[in-house]
Amino acid sequence: MSGLRNVVGMWRAPEQVASSPHWMARRASLTDAYLFGEAGLFAARRTADDGAPALVKPGLHGAPRELPGSSISGEILLTPKGTLGLRGPMVAVAAYAPPAPPSDSLIPNAPRDFVDTEYAARLDRTTGAIAITAPPSGIMAVGGYRFLAQDLQEWGKRLGQGALLTALPDRLSGHRLAGRAPDNARARNALSELGLNPLMVEAFRDRSNVT
Repeated sequence: MSGLRNVVGMWRAPEQVASSPHWMARRASLTDAYLFGEAGLFAARRTADDGAPALVKPGLHGAPRELPGSSISGEILLTPKGTLGLRGPMVAVAAYAPPAPPSDSLIPNAPRDFVDTEYAARLDRTTGAIAITAPPSGIMAVGGYRFLAQDLQEWGKRLGQGALLTALPDRLSGHRLAGRAPDNARARNALSELGLNPLMVEAFRDRSNVT
């Protein structure tokens, strides 16, 4: 792969970027994309000599400032309750929010394109960078799909006696679903009728023919 020059790492568990292995492929650069479910995202290219993740500081965010004509993709901030906040084009709601009327006083301290990711975060006193420390409490993330942990328990109860639906920690996707039922086909149908995401339904796929 001598022609490889740029790699993008998609982190659906962004709190794990800081502890990830250092990038040692000198021929290719690595850009970490921090994904926060439906809330938004931002990306940062690793430029340190040791291949460590780039420091992400509060304020305007975009392409490396040393690049001529680099653009600003949004803003990163730390909320008063110690969580990570995003605003600007990198927030999904920004694409749909109408301009705020001058008389709008419902949210005087937060523009309409501001979103709280609910990820716990803090400022590093030495570097001034934001450290993402934990995912939202009570939220399960499977790939790009997020739901309440209590909802998972309620859905499991509807599958009948002897059925189990749970979420297991996964380093790449945040969580992965595992399901068990006396009749997997019946469990899949029940979850489909509830209108749940296919990821939920496939937790009860038939594995009898898997080798």
